[in-house]
Amino acid sequence: MLNSDQDLQEQGVSPENGEEVTAETEGSLEEETEVIEEAEDAKADLEAEFNNLQQRFLRLTADFDNYRRRTRQENAEIRRTANERLLLDIIPIIDNFERALDAAKKELPENIITGIEMIYRQLHNLLSQEGVEPVESVGKPFDPVYQDAFERIETTEYPEGTVTAEVQKGYLLHGKVLRPALVIVAKKPETEIKTQKKILPKGGMCR
Repeated sequence: MLNSDQDLQEQGVSPENGEEVTAETEGSLEEETEVIEEAEDAKADLEAEFNNLQQRFLRLTADFDNYRRRTRQENAEIRRTANERLLLDIIPIIDNFERALDAAKKELPENIITGIEMIYRQLHNLLSQEGVEPVESVGKPFDPVYQDAFERIETTEYPEGTVTAEVQKGYLLHGKVLRPALVIVAKKPETEIKTQKKILPKGGMCR
């Protein structure tokens, strides 16, 4: 302590004043420490608030992306449904056009028929551009997904269960059934079935 007092005296500072300076210095350090701690607390609060706002922003962005995607899907579905309704209204016109064309071929001059056929092809091209294509039925096995059976006829020209003719064309829209074909389906003649039963071995089963 003596040495410290001597040092202070050499510096022109009395021991009493030295104690005051030390106290002031310590007080100043405490204040600075408090300021630093407050600044660090404020920084931590700001970082927490920033992180919170960032998370909210990310959630809002994700929600908006989901909304935009859902809206696009809904709009696409609305357009698809509207197109289906329109195409279903057009297809019967095509049916009538085909029937009229078949009748015209028997009565009208060839140049008129050629003009009608051109219009008919244009209508079909329009449907094709919209993703519409006919169901291929004749000569193929009956498929209830793509065809409705109008009638079953006995025939030996086609295997049983084969489509022999179309009463009304079916159409697909982008690979999905827009309208099933109305068809006639082959079945075995009764006489052939009876013959098979007669030649069946006793106790045998018909396959």
